[in-house]
Amino acid sequence: MTAGPADPSVYVYDPVDEPVDWLLDRGVRVTLGVPVFSTGRSRPKIPADDLVAAAQGHSALMGASGTLITRRVMEQLPDLRYISKLGIGHEVIDLAAATEHGIMVTNTPAEAEVEPVAEHAIALMLALVKQLHWYSAGYIAAGGWRSADRMAGTLAGSTVGIVGLGHIGRAVAARLVPWGARLIGTDIDAAAVPGHVEHVDLPALLRAADIVTLHLPGRAAGEGPLLDGERLQSLKPGALLVNTARGNLVDQAALARLLTEGRIAGAAVDVYSPEPPPPDDPLLSAPNVIATPHMAAWNARLRKEMAMMAFRNLWTMLSGELPRDLVNPGVLGRASR
Repeated sequence: MTAGPADPSVYVYDPVDEPVDWLLDRGVRVTLGVPVFSTGRSRPKIPADDLVAAAQGHSALMGASGTLITRRVMEQLPDLRYISKLGIGHEVIDLAAATEHGIMVTNTPAEAEVEPVAEHAIALMLALVKQLHWYSAGYIAAGGWRSADRMAGTLAGSTVGIVGLGHIGRAVAARLVPWGARLIGTDIDAAAVPGHVEHVDLPALLRAADIVTLHLPGRAAGEGPLLDGERLQSLKPGALLVNTARGNLVDQAALARLLTEGRIAGAAVDVYSPEPPPPDDPLLSAPNVIATPHMAAWNARLRKEMAMMAFRNLWTMLSGELPRDLVNPGVLGRASR
């Protein structure tokens, strides 16, 4: 590895939820484009021109999904050599362009992220199965009570289809084993499918599953949703869909239509495209929907752990060493800027 830049510096474009003193103490020049700590409020993505203007002269970028780091952005930041991404997903970064330009990119696959997201996915499954989107305090206050048309189901005996069996998908599967559900799953890497999950292809999973839960990276720019209208239509009649992964995996308009038609029995979503969704998004007003505001991983311990991983990844790169969480290994051996 080559030595790091003479003037190690980072432009931070998203809250990191941990004081940046760890970097400052090591001589890194830190420019905060946002407050250090999250407020929980949503904000639009930073426009490319604003990012380019603010990050000029910095050797690194750090943040989550608050902006798109495109080829054009990289070409207009000649000093950029490193991107330290918070979170597992990196679809907001053009990895091919980064590799071509000799820019190293890391992420933070924190073990602490697995538990809260897996728990949230299962909570959403249970809420749908137990009809908690229907039975509520408001429903009872309005005179509602048990309905013969709204019987609660069980996870026991249900077929749960897990799309994506990385760390989180496998954690969901492991937690569902004692519930007595039949588990089927699909992954681009068949070896990732654990023994207690029956490996099937995506079409077979969609036809067979009572509950489909998504646990895979978001779609790259230019790709259509994994679950487009045709694939959603192929779901087993009365199926339930849970998405705690990425909003652009699903055609939201088609999902709303199929829910309204009763072709899909219910959906629970924590992620959207765009985020936040507009108030008139048809999915938010579709029947039998549970919606949460991308908070499956909204966990203080996790936010702290991810920040420290991002800091350490950045320092490793600035020091000219190989980071553990490099996501574009093709950059190795290429001439850096």
